[in-house]
Amino acid sequence: MKKMLTKQTVLIFVTLYVILGLLQGVIFKYANHVEQQQRVDQALEAVTIVDGVLTKDSEEALRQQFPKEAIYIDAYEVQDLSPKKGERREISGTVGEHNVTVVFSLHEENELMYTQFGAFTFVVGILFLVALWSYKKVIRHAIQPLDDLTKQVQALSVETMENKVRVPNAPVEVAILEQSIQRMQRRLHESFEQQEAAKQKLEQFVSDASHELKTPLTSMQGFTEVLLRSDLSNTEQVRQSIEQIHLQTQRMSKLTGHLLQLAHLDREAPLQLEAMSLRDLIEDVYPVIETLTPHHHIQCVHRQPLILQMDVAKMQRVLLNFIQNAVRYSEEGTTITIRTSGNVLEVLDEGDGISEEHIPYIFDRFYRTDEHRARATGGEGLGLAITKEIVLQHGGHIDVQSVLGEGSCFRVTLPIPKK
Repeated sequence: MKKMLTKQTVLIFVTLYVILGLLQGVIFKYANHVEQQQRVDQALEAVTIVDGVLTKDSEEALRQQFPKEAIYIDAYEVQDLSPKKGERREISGTVGEHNVTVVFSLHEENELMYTQFGAFTFVVGILFLVALWSYKKVIRHAIQPLDDLTKQVQALSVETMENKVRVPNAPVEVAILEQSIQRMQRRLHESFEQQEAAKQKLEQFVSDASHELKTPLTSMQGFTEVLLRSDLSNTEQVRQSIEQIHLQTQRMSKLTGHLLQLAHLDREAPLQLEAMSLRDLIEDVYPVIETLTPHHHIQCVHRQPLILQMDVAKMQRVLLNFIQNAVRYSEEGTTITIRTSGNVLEVLDEGDGISEEHIPYIFDRFYRTDEHRARATGGEGLGLAITKEIVLQHGGHIDVQSVLGEGSCFRVTLPIPKK
């Protein structure tokens, strides 16, 4: 960058030097022409004409005023120093009926002009050297940090994005630019990390989904082979095989539905927000809750109802997922409590509870606290993951408190609308 700026500066200076030199020559020539014209006009005003003819005294006066120039009166040559054609300037004037022409030699004029041009070149050269020296100091102070910053930015890559760009002792403007680039680095580095995390998450999701779909398919294949090998006379065996195939088909259909729902949530489809309180949300879906809990007691407690902005269908799905989870992991005859307070929704059960080591992972996809029991009850480890995604889309917070052997409390906190 410094070399480029220096070359541009020299080019600009040379251009200005040529233009100023030519302008100086034109001005010098024009000034001499004007001065010579004035001399001729003044000389002609002083001549004397007798009977239409210039007197000898007038001719002599012209010779004295122009001792180095050729003088012509009409076609009569009064004085001829014979300057060369390319080095002469003719200035004419009229006196009476006579045409007087004074021919100036340009030899001395050109020598004087060249001398002045030489002095001009010398002075400008000195000024240029001083300016160039000062300019280089300015470049070294201002441009060098910028040049260093440019080189560091050009050397950045995905692998080195976390290395901060730094220029010591930089001017204020470069320091501001450095801070902006550092902020950009942080955002890019975070973006790369998020992309890598998303890639790993997707790979894990595909692997888990394939594994989960493979399990019912394997069962269905096994029972189908039993049917194919049997003679169909054992009606009990046939019935059991068909029931298992039907059960696995339902499980795979449910799993596929949950996978599609997660994929839909991952695309971050816009929420269909409506104004509603959590109490009204529960009352609207209460008949469905009764259907899901025929062998449990449902208790609802509402305090301080507050109108919130929510996607009603999705938040109903959150509530039903909590209810299904409570039914699955608690004994018949126990109580499931639904509690609301302002922007907080809680579902409490009296089930087995969750051990402390499982709580940090309870909302992860395909995570099960008890693999064997989850498979026996039809759980595929996606309900709570779907619930978490829905809550996060609302800008809310989800957590769980649980005591092993006593039960669990799942809590959702939604944002309060700004007034």
